[in-house]
Amino acid sequence: MPDANDDASPRPSQTRVRAASNPSPQTRRSKGDAPIAQSISDSQLAETALCARADSENRQNEDAQKQPTDDGHLVNDRAQQPGTNDDCDRLDALLETCLEAYLDATPDDSPDFLRQFLPESNVETKRFLLNELIKLDMASRAETDGRPPRIESLLEHFPDVMPLDRVPLDLVMEEIQLRRDVGETPQAEDYQGRFPQHHEIIGEMLGGQLSSKPEATMAVLHKKKPPEFEIGQRIDDFVILQTLGSGAFAHVYLARQDSMSRLVALKVSQGTGDEPQALAQFDHPNIVRVYDQRLLDDPPSHLLYMQFHPGGTLADVVAIVKHTGRFNRRGEIILQAVDRALLRTAQAVPEQSTLRIKLSGLSWPMAVAWIGIHLSRALQNAHDRGVMHRDVKPANVLLSAEGIPKLADFNVSFAGSAGRAGAASSFGGSIGYMAPEHLRAISATAVTVPEEVGPQADLYSLAILLWELWQGRRPFECRGTPESWIDAVEQQLHARRHINSPNDPENDVVSRLLAQILRDALQYEPKDRIGSGAEFEARLKLALNPEAARIFDPDPNSPLAWLGRRSPWLITSAIILIPNALAGVYGYFYNFKDTLGNLFQEVEGLRSTFETLSFCINSVAFPLAAFLVVFYTKQVSRGLDRVRRGDQATEADIDATFQLGQRAAVIGGFLWCLAAVLYPLILRLMFPEISRREFSHFFLSHVICGGVAAIYPFFGITTYAVSLLYPKLVRKTLRDPGFDDRLTKTVARCEAHLYLACLVPLLGVTLLVVSQADARDVMLVSLIATGLGLIAAFKAYKYVLRKLQTMSLVMSNRDDATSLV
Repeated sequence: MPDANDDASPRPSQTRVRAASNPSPQTRRSKGDAPIAQSISDSQLAETALCARADSENRQNEDAQKQPTDDGHLVNDRAQQPGTNDDCDRLDALLETCLEAYLDATPDDSPDFLRQFLPESNVETKRFLLNELIKLDMASRAETDGRPPRIESLLEHFPDVMPLDRVPLDLVMEEIQLRRDVGETPQAEDYQGRFPQHHEIIGEMLGGQLSSKPEATMAVLHKKKPPEFEIGQRIDDFVILQTLGSGAFAHVYLARQDSMSRLVALKVSQGTGDEPQALAQFDHPNIVRVYDQRLLDDPPSHLLYMQFHPGGTLADVVAIVKHTGRFNRRGEIILQAVDRALLRTAQAVPEQSTLRIKLSGLSWPMAVAWIGIHLSRALQNAHDRGVMHRDVKPANVLLSAEGIPKLADFNVSFAGSAGRAGAASSFGGSIGYMAPEHLRAISATAVTVPEEVGPQADLYSLAILLWELWQGRRPFECRGTPESWIDAVEQQLHARRHINSPNDPENDVVSRLLAQILRDALQYEPKDRIGSGAEFEARLKLALNPEAARIFDPDPNSPLAWLGRRSPWLITSAIILIPNALAGVYGYFYNFKDTLGNLFQEVEGLRSTFETLSFCINSVAFPLAAFLVVFYTKQVSRGLDRVRRGDQATEADIDATFQLGQRAAVIGGFLWCLAAVLYPLILRLMFPEISRREFSHFFLSHVICGGVAAIYPFFGITTYAVSLLYPKLVRKTLRDPGFDDRLTKTVARCEAHLYLACLVPLLGVTLLVVSQADARDVMLVSLIATGLGLIAAFKAYKYVLRKLQTMSLVMSNRDDATSLV
């Protein structure tokens, strides 16, 4: 279920927050329908009060929520963790309360009117709250009176809270923008005289050097209060069954669509925004599906109806995690939250669900990784369509009855070409989950160079969400009391430079992997972060499958990692050269002792002819083999270079990697078998004294050499390719549409070469039986060597099979309904 306007949320506490997070001055000052200007600080800073309100309610029930730890003590886990952002959350809750009280109050034009909304607190807190109340009050008065009041007239009775020399820049910019909205032309000299502390920036802002509209400081909201419907009321094709959430500018209901006989989440508002167009682009299992929209004339309203997901939101899961000892957290926590939500909406709990059984058995870091995999896929799908979410947080992630996460609330998405955040496109979101560049964009002034806010900002927010889900707290500590909106953003920016350490045991390999992944996604600079949703998904898959992680992300100090740092040219050449050299040594000694030694003495000119023939054949065979090896390895090397540059390996790169062993086998085997025909054939044509026996022995010995030169390089290079080269090529995204086909073909090739490896010793036995006595010792040694080679080939086959099966856990495209990834 999406938020009701930035909007609604299923929990009553969130409903109150939403109403305050986008307060409509017309609610207090006017019953007219004209839209009015509103400060972004009202809508966005109060937005973060979602978590604060949840924390407030949780603290009221703290004793009931305490969980036993492994040592038997009752401890509130949240209280044990430092840096839980309590200071900022409590300030957000205070702001929410003040704004709600203002909206509910009877209009009063007395100058001291705002004082009644300030709580008994320290002066810094009062200054911050007064600053936001003045912004809202100025916008309200501008709507009803046609002109905003001067800041000095509102501060006249608050010298103890905010003297004029402490007026923050964002409040000055609010008055400037409101005056522009009513058609006035603010003069730089006027504001420089009134607020000398901002002399320089006011001069730049109003001097015409840059944009005259500080878009990133405020938003003009064109929204009206939506109509409210009663339970059982029929609206168009829908019957209202239950209120799921309410906000200032939208309500979300559980409704039955009669024409389709289905339950839907019905969002009612008076402004469409970009959400229908953004969500209509998607047909993804991890994004809430929008069915359609309708416009009603009586009452005037916009109906957006979408897929109903009864499992609540991830915010419900986070609330449980915060009050569960970390040793008691498991995947079943997600199902606990889902089942509670199902009970609230009178929905049945799925029975005999394989997915729920698997999810409940996951360790908590694995469950968090599983959630992250699905959300990464959703964001990648959105980013591929040029849509940024801008507000990834637990409350905007819905859960199905089986616990599958669904990304919702694209109200603040920027549909179209990704790029400049500018102003309006980067609005929205909760500052507690914003990336640094997003924070800088929403707090930018007219003289600030617009910040680039791209897809990585959504991934940063996702990393915060996953860290909070995992640890029960956000990854950074934000303390202190800001005096203004800009000050609050600066505190958030500063907090993001210092990421806390997780509390999970260090000997948990999944926790270590998850921590490293999230730290990489939380890097301050976008260029240092995980680059895409696909890469995020790939790395989280490794956290869900530690065995696969050892393949794709080996210990840098391991022998495998050391080998992976060596040149593929060097490794490939060594794997091919060593078996060929051993085959050559065997062929020379066997043929010399069995046939050539005696023939050299008996047949005149045979030695010189043989040496000349050997030179000619080797002069062609070796350069040709070297050329072919270099040619086929070059494509693999290009793929590795592409990956090192940050690009993705191509299909041709991956194909060349898997076929490298087969090609090496064909090159070696073919050339040796060609030599097995050419040597005896040419010698017999030139020297009839060579008998059929000697011809056949020479031929069979070279066939054995060809088998050695084909089989063992195949297994060596295939092992190298599967364990090192292929993981490097797909490491960034772990996506290979042809993986399953490659696995099948590779296993089939390995089995075929394993059969050939069995034939080599059998040929050796045949030669041993018919060989001369002098050659039998050489043949016996070769038999032992090929027997050991057969064992090595079988071991390599099992190793490759095991590696491919492990990789299939994260690479296979044959997912089914019960698959975790």
